[in-house]
Amino acid sequence: MDPLIETMELNFTTLKFYKDFVVSKIKEDVVLDKNNTEALVEACSGIYQGERFIYISQRFNSYNVDPLIYVDLEKATNLWGIAIVSTKASALKMAFFEKNFAKFPFEIFTEFEESLTWAKEILRKEKFS
Repeated sequence: MDPLIETMELNFTTLKFYKDFVVSKIKEDVVLDKNNTEALVEACSGIYQGERFIYISQRFNSYNVDPLIYVDLEKATNLWGIAIVSTKASALKMAFFEKNFAKFPFEIFTEFEESLTWAKEILRKEKFS
């Protein structure tokens, strides 16, 4: 795995930034909504400054996602995909629902290493249309 560039604590998540991807661990009982998404986009824009990256969500905790956030995420032009990683049935079920709203590469994994392999493959491809 690439070396860690920076760790950032937001009030709703911990972000670990690497060269081509960011790993997010959303806190328990959060509602991931438009305001939180804007904070994520701002944090990632500050680190990646126009360079393409993959967002990897490690879903250890229980929280809710407003599926409309995926509309706002389309504004992050250097976001090339999202990977959801969890072993919890409820988190996987929610991720499959969320996938219907994403207009960019979005995959679901039970193993973190699989998400990294997928991320590298996506970054080699051209940007989604």
